[in-house]
Amino acid sequence: MKATRRDALISALAVPAVAGLPGLARARGAKALVLHDPALAAGRRLAELHGAEALAIEGDRIRFARAVFEKKPGLVVGVSRHADALLIEDVAREAGYIPVDTGSEALAELIDAARPRDRGLVIGWVLSPRA
Repeated sequence: MKATRRDALISALAVPAVAGLPGLARARGAKALVLHDPALAAGRRLAELHGAEALAIEGDRIRFARAVFEKKPGLVVGVSRHADALLIEDVAREAGYIPVDTGSEALAELIDAARPRDRGLVIGWVLSPRA
């Protein structure tokens, strides 16, 4: 497999994005879970580098999200299209989760680096249980 400069940039930016997840999750007392759209380069790269549990967003989004939040993850990080993020966030709110700003720009940089491959609006998001 031949790596391009763009692949190298995406990989370099994904490392800081993933590196902060375990610490943030430990601060909240649980593991981080990554949800990603397998059709997006940024999502696949984040899932590869996360190393722990990463789930591809597939099938009925509402049923998928309900199954995710039944597990009561300590932190949910996602890279998806806006429509999927909205549906998952709606289910998350019903389950007692809220969107949080991690203060890290690494996830945004990962998405920006993959933008030439990922057509359309791609967003990164983080959901955490209410305190």
